[in-house]
Amino acid sequence: MAPKTAHRDERTVKKELTNIERTIAKLDQQKKEINAKLQVSTDPTEALKLHNEVTSLTEQLAVAEDRWCQLQAELEDDA
Repeated sequence: MAPKTAHRDERTVKKELTNIERTIAKLDQQKKEINAKLQVSTDPTEALKLHNEVTSLTEQLAVAEDRWCQLQAELEDDA
């Protein structure tokens, strides 16, 4: 029986999975750093800017985490 052509090979999926894990770690670290700054900010303008950055990072993290889940599912389907 021929391998499924609809699925990418496992190596490609694992490579993308590694990249997305790095992205998630980077975004999470950035979010923690900005949250720490937000906690001590006393300037309303700066606080709003930091809040908007946290919101953006949270959205980016959600997208990256969804992609991670998709890749994990793809690996499990190929197993």
